[in-house]
Amino acid sequence: MMKSQTKCSCVSFDIGIVGNLNIAIVCEGFSRRSLLFQPWHRVHAISRRMAARKDLRVFIISDKTSNSNEIEEIDGITVSRVNRLKLLGIFGRRNLEEAVSKNDPDIVVWYGSPLSATYLNQLRGIGKPVIWDIDVDLPVSRTLSRLSFRELFNLDHNLFLPQLFTIIYPKFVMKLVANSRFVSRIIVPSQSLKDSMCKIGVVPEKIRIIPSAIERMGSNKFEDEKWLQRSAFGFGQKEFIVTYFGSPCTLRGTDTIVMSMQKILASKKNVKLVILSRRKTSDSSPDRHLNNEEDYLRKLIKRNRIDQSVQIITGIMDKAQLINYLIVSDVIVLPFKIIFSEPPLSVLEAMDLGKVVVTTDFDALSEIIGEDRGILVEPSNVQALAQAILFLYDHPETAAQIAKKARDFAADLWDWDEVTLRFEKLLSETVTERCLSEKLSQ
Repeated sequence: MMKSQTKCSCVSFDIGIVGNLNIAIVCEGFSRRSLLFQPWHRVHAISRRMAARKDLRVFIISDKTSNSNEIEEIDGITVSRVNRLKLLGIFGRRNLEEAVSKNDPDIVVWYGSPLSATYLNQLRGIGKPVIWDIDVDLPVSRTLSRLSFRELFNLDHNLFLPQLFTIIYPKFVMKLVANSRFVSRIIVPSQSLKDSMCKIGVVPEKIRIIPSAIERMGSNKFEDEKWLQRSAFGFGQKEFIVTYFGSPCTLRGTDTIVMSMQKILASKKNVKLVILSRRKTSDSSPDRHLNNEEDYLRKLIKRNRIDQSVQIITGIMDKAQLINYLIVSDVIVLPFKIIFSEPPLSVLEAMDLGKVVVTTDFDALSEIIGEDRGILVEPSNVQALAQAILFLYDHPETAAQIAKKARDFAADLWDWDEVTLRFEKLLSETVTERCLSEKLSQ
């Protein structure tokens, strides 16, 4: 097992001031393709800002695929790729140790889920302070009750497998790793995730909350253009537009939305559902899964005979296109069954536009939408979702009040520059504390 000397860098405790630090970030699946999605969007947003500074050096270690280069540059960030980055935390261990040690970092940040407890052992022999950045809450057994038979046994739902493994993974192992000396700090994006970690016995003092930010979507001025733009999209002035945007994967509740429409249309004929299906139209393996998900939604729409009231728009839109669709919407519906990475940026983006969001009541969603900033419903509950939408239809003044609270909340969120400064401060403190500890032990 390889060991290296830890060098002490000159750092300051002033927020955002870090002197001559060399930072290694370990993040599975980091690529140009994944940057639109969490947690890779977060890693990219923070690392490229740090890399732009003259007194910081940032490099990312990720896994190698058959068509990826061993070393590449992404927006000024050097990305080194190693084989079997996480495989059982055994077979890829030396690959990771060598990749980290040859760059001689001052600190290592591991991005991952609670399952990372298995793989973090690869970093024990490096002799550097380690920060564990956890991006998803601890799922519990009742999570399975939200899912259909099709979702539980659909092999294409590969994103669900880590959730399943986390449910059955021994919590005491997570606690032991989190509380171990070689993990200096733990970063979580929400209070709810911190509470979950503390509940299994992780020392609260080791956990720091650094939330993710959003790309600002706009302001209330767009609302004045709402009625003018409706005709451009083929929507009637009297139609009530319900919009979903994101992956068509049913684990995000897309099937719940479709099935709720049948109940909504029984009393309100002028409601229209728009699904902005964020997927590429290719035949690659990841896209094929989403193609199948979208095909399933289309069959569900046809089976429920609501074809005339539901529109699916396929493709990855640019920011301006997405904003235009959201502007003309009366309500945004994002009824997640599972959150793959906190926080769901789509919820915050919709709130930033001053839109009422109907989403599900668990994990960070409850924290974000609480205090009348949106409407929370039970996951996979078709009836509850339909009732929430009908309530907003019948109570436009209440909907406007909720929208204002949502916009005000989003306006107070940190931007990526602030998040990066907080991140840098934590790195500075961690390296400094390690240096002081080593000096005292000499």
